[in-house]
Amino acid sequence: MSLIFAVLVDGENASYNTYSAVLDEVEKYGTVAIKWVYADWTSVQHSNWQNILHKTASSPKQQFHYGKDAADHALVMDAIELINNNQRINGVCIVSSDGGFYSLAQRIREKGLHIMAIGNESTPGRLIKACHNFVFSKNLIDKDDSEAFKDLNTLLITAYKRCVQKNEPVYLGDLGSALKMLDSSFDFRSYSVTSLKALIKEKPNLFEIAEESHDRCFIKLAKEQIPNVKGGMFGEIRMFDKNRGFGFIASDYGDFHFSVSKLSGGSDQYKVGSQVTFYCSQAGSSERLNTNKCKSVEQVNLYF
Repeated sequence: MSLIFAVLVDGENASYNTYSAVLDEVEKYGTVAIKWVYADWTSVQHSNWQNILHKTASSPKQQFHYGKDAADHALVMDAIELINNNQRINGVCIVSSDGGFYSLAQRIREKGLHIMAIGNESTPGRLIKACHNFVFSKNLIDKDDSEAFKDLNTLLITAYKRCVQKNEPVYLGDLGSALKMLDSSFDFRSYSVTSLKALIKEKPNLFEIAEESHDRCFIKLAKEQIPNVKGGMFGEIRMFDKNRGFGFIASDYGDFHFSVSKLSGGSDQYKVGSQVTFYCSQAGSSERLNTNKCKSVEQVNLYF
């Protein structure tokens, strides 16, 4: 089922600094249709929200401090109205660390909608457990929107990585949808080609056609040869499950698997998005990455 989200933000509890990353996170699971941020916007302490609200095309919802938690109450009332009257919305993301939203999350879940929340580590367990999916804000990868997609290759790779979390190889239609989510102005015609497939075929250094028919096309990352230097490769942690003691590093040469025991300096220093250098004795200039099984690394260090 395709999820259509309403993102409801407790602007008096959440941080404007991570808001772009919040939207990026929600878009990994579906399409964001509604972006409402609640606060008393007459208060100067919320003035820093203005630029990010404009940049993300989000709607500020004004609620004066008529009483304690007035903005929270407004958010709850709008959420109840949405889940009862808007047939298009089948997912809600609450952005707050306030455990008081537990009852709302539970009601949304009982209604049969997908409930997601994003908050900090102090969020009470009752809210976390009421959600289908809870994301700690510390695990979000923030970025400077003005620099995020300064070239086409960066945009294509970012869109691919968003799709590949669900399936690999990636269906070209899914890639097109992800590109539009990341950059609503994206149009393959801007690059003097007649289709997205034609654009991808002009990037053999980035992508390979995994399967192609008259009506379907699947792509995967081009697998380049591993350099002679087996140590000192660079990458970024794209998945890390500390409870089960393993994770994956994304690099220009494909994905590599690591275990917690291979992390230098202790696992607490590492998180999704951490940039690292690593050593892999299985890598060599005569090898290509095995597409069915990630190679394991023997040493991982934070890159400062």
